[in-house]
Amino acid sequence: MQILTVLPLAAFLGIYTQGTIYTIVIVVLLLALIVNSYLVIKNKPLKNYPLVFILMGSFYIYAFYGLGSTHTPQTFHTLKDGQSVTLFDFDKSVQIDKICYYVGIDKNVNFTLEYQAQKQWQKFYTYEKSYPYSFRWKCINHRAKTEKMLLRITKNEMMLGEIRFSYQNKDIPYKTKKIYLNDEANLSVDTSYYSGMFFDEIYFGRTAYEIMHNINVYENTHPYLGKHLIIPGIKMFGMTPFGWRFMNVLFAGVLIFMAYYFALHLFKKQEYAFISAFLMTYSFMHLSQARVGLIDTFGVLFVFISYFYLYRFIVQQQLSRLLISGVFFGLAAAVKWSAVFAALGFVLIALYLLWSKYPLQKRFSGYKLLLYGVLSYGVIGFLVYAFSFFDIYGHTHSIQSIINYNTNMYHYHSTLQATHPYSSPWWSWPLDMKPMGYYKEIKQGFLSSINALGNPAIFWVGIVAVFYLFVLTILRKSLEAAFILLAFLGLYLPYIFIGRLMFIYHFYYAVPFLLLAIVTMLKDGMERFVFVRKMYGVYLCIVAGLFLAFYPVLSGYAVSQSYVTQWLKWFPTWWF
Repeated sequence: MQILTVLPLAAFLGIYTQGTIYTIVIVVLLLALIVNSYLVIKNKPLKNYPLVFILMGSFYIYAFYGLGSTHTPQTFHTLKDGQSVTLFDFDKSVQIDKICYYVGIDKNVNFTLEYQAQKQWQKFYTYEKSYPYSFRWKCINHRAKTEKMLLRITKNEMMLGEIRFSYQNKDIPYKTKKIYLNDEANLSVDTSYYSGMFFDEIYFGRTAYEIMHNINVYENTHPYLGKHLIIPGIKMFGMTPFGWRFMNVLFAGVLIFMAYYFALHLFKKQEYAFISAFLMTYSFMHLSQARVGLIDTFGVLFVFISYFYLYRFIVQQQLSRLLISGVFFGLAAAVKWSAVFAALGFVLIALYLLWSKYPLQKRFSGYKLLLYGVLSYGVIGFLVYAFSFFDIYGHTHSIQSIINYNTNMYHYHSTLQATHPYSSPWWSWPLDMKPMGYYKEIKQGFLSSINALGNPAIFWVGIVAVFYLFVLTILRKSLEAAFILLAFLGLYLPYIFIGRLMFIYHFYYAVPFLLLAIVTMLKDGMERFVFVRKMYGVYLCIVAGLFLAFYPVLSGYAVSQSYVTQWLKWFPTWWF
């Protein structure tokens, strides 16, 4: 297990990173590997390293490496329609071929850029909102010879950070009364994911900033808690890509620990707990969702913890465990309504306990079990969910405003009529047929892309494992098998009845239980067949090997486009 823990990390550091610190880490890992190999040969006990923390540390290296810049504009001017224009004075006639600007918040703004030629102002660029560019650089290629330029807001408003003028990649100095547009000259212009928002970060990261600064929020189609959880990262690292993505990565690492801890309670052996944590560490979707400033990882973790305490309640039959499960269910729902589907799993598990005549204490038997479930998830969970809107209540002092917010959310999701090239039906998700493309940029033959999909060695094996759980549940009446299966189905099957636009990342909530299904199948195989016990390490190596091979299209790491086309694009719908 220790070899499997350190070997993928050492390979990653050797393939994707450079620098002295990474060389030192590789040397330390190789020394640990040599020591453990020697102990194996001499039939001596291995050093008892905390393997799950090594896996978490490995994941943090994979996720934080190239996560995002910590140096982007932090000061802004709010420019509004009807106010005076913003003038840029170069003091003399200069040649310009590129203008780059960093927008903080774009509030449906329209604006024009004009330059002075022969004492006449000539408009050469018009921006009309087509996409809410927020907290990112945008560049315009245009040749002009002038002494002055101006920016004129023609509709609504925007927060503008820096603006740069250049000729043949050399910055041109200028003067302006809007000092915040030219006060961070040490910052470099970067239009990639590394230095700006992409995909739905423009909703969640931006809204977190607006909550911090008491600005009317832009994203109001999901509950508030997820945006609040992004805020600590921004407070630590500024309104930077690293800042608005930091908390996601932090929570994703905790999810690895919970995969280990949950499996340890289910299967009672560290070996199986290690396999569970290993699969979570090298899950494609787990990494890609963690590296984007979204909110799903928070909800997935809270749902997983909620199910963990439900299982503890069933085994220990202590009411406090069930109530804690309700608290985490409320937290998950307060992040995203996708978590509410967990309620179906709760009901299915309760019905299974009654059907299988599981030996419950008298106070939890029969209809009392359902009543306690209502108390935990219907009352406690709802109260936690309601309290998550404290920010809205603090500003409005009105419960009706919270009701209106939730009504608007329901109206949005129930009436959404849209199409998207990356959308996919629910049945295709375990088959890994259609990844979700978050970001793609090609420069000089190198491709940088970020995509959400499943590790084929996990998703495809997971399909078999789910059917295996069906057999165990029916033939053996195994509590563990039934629990994992019903939790998985509760988080997956509701999408059959959802008519709106859907994507493969909606499957993320069910993925942790897909991993536990695989561990269950491996556990039974390892305990019954010597061959499986000897070869399960090969399977884990395949999982980690695929992770390392696909890392560039999960993380945005730039690689040769030919590598992606020849080796990673297995199907036409894998459009990396």
